[in-house]
Amino acid sequence: MTISNFDKPSLKAIREAMNAALKSVEDQYGIKVNVGNASYSANEVTFKVKANTIGEGGEAITKESRNWALYAGMNGLGHLSVGDEIELQGKTFTIAGWNTRAKKSPVNIKDANGRGYKCSVQMVKMYNS
Repeated sequence: MTISNFDKPSLKAIREAMNAALKSVEDQYGIKVNVGNASYSANEVTFKVKANTIGEGGEAITKESRNWALYAGMNGLGHLSVGDEIELQGKTFTIAGWNTRAKKSPVNIKDANGRGYKCSVQMVKMYNS
């Protein structure tokens, strides 16, 4: 497959191929590598690549997951930790971390499919006392 101009469908295909190719690097070094967002023009593309070490639970250790231990206790969520399941409005989510730059909704959560969301401290407290 030859690409003459970069567009969204071609970038998606390239991102998936790069993630698959970096799987061997993940296995060799015991880390998690992810090819993320891209900025592009018709003839040039720049991808953001992120690598994380892996913790005991098999999850990547991110800046947000480390921040959870620092900020959750100060905000009344010290009884919860990263990886715990919580219920919000009848759906089950897993705590992923604490985003210090998001003042209104600093709690990062993931659903069963791995899709990330954010919510407020008050919402977590309301549904999970």
